[in-house]
Amino acid sequence: MKGEVFIGVDIGTGGVRAIAFNSKLEQLSSSYQEHTTISSREDQAEQNPHEIYSNLISCLKDVSQPYKKIMGIGFSSMLHSIMGVDEKGNPLTPLYPFTDNQGKNKIKRIKEELPTFYKKTGCPPHPMYPAVQILWLKEEKPDIFKKIKKFLSIKSFILQKLTGDLVEDSCIASGSGLLNIHKLSWDEEILNFLSLSKKNFPRVVQATEKLTIKSVSGLNNLRGVPVYPGAGDGMLCHLASGGLKEGYLSSTVGTSGALRIATHKPFLNEKESIWCYHFYKNWWVSGGAIHNGGITLRWFRDRLCREEAEKAKKEGMDIYELFDKWAGEVSPGAKDLIFLPFLAGERSPNWNPRMRACFVGLGLHHGKKEIIRSIMEGVMCRMRAVMELLKPSLPEKVEIRASGGYTKSRLWLQIQANLFKNVIKVLQEVEAASLGAAIIAMFAQGRLNSLEGFEPKIKEVITPDEEEVKLYARVYKKHIDLYRRLEGYFSGG
Repeated sequence: MKGEVFIGVDIGTGGVRAIAFNSKLEQLSSSYQEHTTISSREDQAEQNPHEIYSNLISCLKDVSQPYKKIMGIGFSSMLHSIMGVDEKGNPLTPLYPFTDNQGKNKIKRIKEELPTFYKKTGCPPHPMYPAVQILWLKEEKPDIFKKIKKFLSIKSFILQKLTGDLVEDSCIASGSGLLNIHKLSWDEEILNFLSLSKKNFPRVVQATEKLTIKSVSGLNNLRGVPVYPGAGDGMLCHLASGGLKEGYLSSTVGTSGALRIATHKPFLNEKESIWCYHFYKNWWVSGGAIHNGGITLRWFRDRLCREEAEKAKKEGMDIYELFDKWAGEVSPGAKDLIFLPFLAGERSPNWNPRMRACFVGLGLHHGKKEIIRSIMEGVMCRMRAVMELLKPSLPEKVEIRASGGYTKSRLWLQIQANLFKNVIKVLQEVEAASLGAAIIAMFAQGRLNSLEGFEPKIKEVITPDEEEVKLYARVYKKHIDLYRRLEGYFSGG
């Protein structure tokens, strides 16, 4: 096939996706491979980096083979992940993604011994951050910790295998709790606290740093192709939504969920409840994120709907389409069933890793349809809680642009519009992180004049339903009231 092609790769928490775009950023082809998360005990979330790398090779092979002129590949990845490797780059630990909470008992020490942790890093003390996961490894698995030569994110691990260069983009680095977001360098005080130094981490680079694919088995056609480190998935979603402008809020629900705004300097608050990560040069992205977005429906699929999922697969149907259909057959409010979606603890707005999920009001008249509807409503109630956190920092009128897997569900988008009392503009490109990665590759090669000027195509505009806005105001109030009543129980109070 003729024409120039740019590839955007997204290494997500749930799987790897690669998408080929033409020079007009129109999608040509895509490939996706799901990977496994081991969670056999409370707070554990571990992944196999070799499985993820294998999935990446498969996806790149699929999307690149039809095209002769691959101009460049941009990378997106989950924002928070960490693993330890030996001197040859071989993993000594599993990959710990952001859903791993095994270091939750280390937060008190971080707060007491590193009182400026948040102000330096933009990361509210929480076990999802690699800094805390490293402290947990140091104190709970000292024999392994002593053998580790370097700590890598999944992206730096993969980029080294593809290009031979060991780098960490400034965005992923700032999502680790180890980078000083004012100086854009690894923070020496935090590293000393962990008995580490800068030599234990990759070199920090900008999103547009040019790397080159070496000879990689299965990817001979990509040898010599330029690769760009890019940024975290959330920041690239924000870029792809046209969010590098004042008054724009990006909304994403994938495995997790987030609302984001862009600023020209680090933006923090006194309550230490807003995160702030560096994106690119003079851009930072701040916001709030929930731990439990689409992962809630994936949990329901894998734990309680295996038979239905297998049946749907045999019939060539996506189980999530079936979930959407079932939820649509239930009236708003899910027959007074409330779901608090804290399967993996809580991130924004309260940063409580001990919080847990529960259904409240479950009765004999409820079934799977009501449960699915309540899950969707519960996730969006938490997104609304994040919106309330950000409101004081937003202009009076804000434009919300949506991307991520949840945009395949018009029902979920309508629930959001009703809960937020706001119009939701839906991006045409669902996989905005991959699009953002491709934008970085094009910009790095001078094919785009600026990142700020990018304007996405809008597929649909969702407007609030006045009657349902009133109903969801009551649902949200009940949701928040239940959270307050149960918070002390899960915190041991």
